Amino acid sequence: MSQRNILSAIDIRSDKIICLIAQELEIINRKKILQLIGIGISKMPIDCTKPLSLPHAQISNYIESAISKAEYEASVKISDVFVSISENMSSEYIDFNIMSKDNVILETDIKAFFNSKLFTSLYTKLKEPLHSFPISYRIDNRKSVSDPIGMKADNLLTKWHVISVSKNYLETIYKTFQEMGLNLKQIVSSNYSTSLAVLSEEESDLGAITIEVRKNKTVLSYTFDGQLIGFDIIKIGTFHFTNDISQIKCLTLEEAENIRKKIDIFDRDKKRDKELEKYYEIYLSRAEELAKLVSMTATETRFNSLVLNSVLLTGYGAKSITIQKLIRAKFANSSFRLGSTRKINGSKTFIDNPSLTSSFGLLAYATNHDLEGEISDSKKKKNSILSIIYKFFQNL
Repeated sequence: MSQRNILSAIDIRSDKIICLIAQELEIINRKKILQLIGIGISKMPIDCTKPLSLPHAQISNYIESAISKAEYEASVKISDVFVSISENMSSEYIDFNIMSKDNVILETDIKAFFNSKLFTSLYTKLKEPLHSFPISYRIDNRKSVSDPIGMKADNLLTKWHVISVSKNYLETIYKTFQEMGLNLKQIVSSNYSTSLAVLSEEESDLGAITIEVRKNKTVLSYTFDGQLIGFDIIKIGTFHFTNDISQIKCLTLEEAENIRKKIDIFDRDKKRDKELEKYYEIYLSRAEELAKLVSMTATETRFNSLVLNSVLLTGYGAKSITIQKLIRAKFANSSFRLGSTRKINGSKTFIDNPSLTSSFGLLAYATNHDLEGEISDSKKKKNSILSIIYKFFQNL
C-alpha cells in the first residue's frame, strides 16, 4: 500500500444531514479503492422542507452532529469537506463560439469558455455558476461531432449546460462551515452527484434518466454521453404522502410518517394488512399522481429521444414497493432498475440503500474531479457516438 487519502462529504437534505468519511487507497499494481470508514446521520424535523431556512444555530447543530458521529466511527478528524446541495438551483444553455481558422482544435479551445465574458457574466449579485457541462459540439456550423479535439476547423461551437445557484444561499453555506473551522473544497449539486453514484459507464454514455424521489420533491436528471444535460423538478416527495395521511386521518405528522414508512415496504399484491388498508388508498392516490407526472415529464422533455434507454429510480422514496411498481409500468419500453451506489466499498446496508446515493455520489465526485471540477470534465475523452445523435442539440 503506497498512499492513503481521506475524503469527507456532507449531504445537506431536508430529511437528514449525512456525513460520509472514506479513505482512498492506492494499491500497487491496482486501481484506487474508495473505502467507507465512517458515516454520521442527523435526522431533520419531519416538517422541514428547506434545511437552510432553519435558524442558523439549529442547522449548524444538525451538521455538527452528523460530522461528530462520522468522525467517531472513522477515528479521524476532518478538515476539508465536499458539500452537496439540493435547493436554489437553475439551468441555462449557452452557445460559445471559437474561431480556429483551420487550426487543430485543442482542449484549451474548449476551456476558453471559462475565461470568456459569456462565463464571467454569469457571476451576478443574485447568482453564480456551480457546474458547467459541454454537451454538444459543432464544427464550421454544420457538422456535429462527439469529440472535436484534434480536428481541423474554422470555428467550433460548443453548447454548455450551466447550473447556477443563489448567491445568498452559497454565502449561508460558506459561513456555516467557516464557523465550524472546516475548509469547504467544493459545493456540488445533488442532481449531479446522484447520477454519478448510480449510473454505470454504459448508461451514462448511451443516455439515462435518474428519478430521485426526495422528501420535498422528485428530480429527474438527464445524462447523455457522460454529461448532465438537464433536469426537471416535480414538487411531490415523501413528505406529501405523510401530510396527506396526517390531514385526512387527523394524525400528527410523526404518526403519519411512521405509517408511510410501513406502507413503503407493504406489498399489497402479496398480502393484506387490515391496519394499513385504512391508509393505503390515500398513499396510492398520491403515488399514482407522482408516477403520472414523472411519466409526462420524461415524455415531454426535449431530451426524450436521448435518455429513455435506461431509467433508474433512487432516493429517499425509492424504497416504496408501490412507487417502484407504478413507475416501472410507466417505462415498460425502457431498461428499468432501482439505483444504488456503485464503485465504493463498504457495508451493503449503506451501499445498497437508494436513500444514500446522493451522498455517495458526492464522494465519487471528490475522487474523480479536481478543484475546477467542471473544467476537468472536458479532459475526459468521450466514447465515439454517431454524430447524427448530436444533431439533436442543434435545435436546443
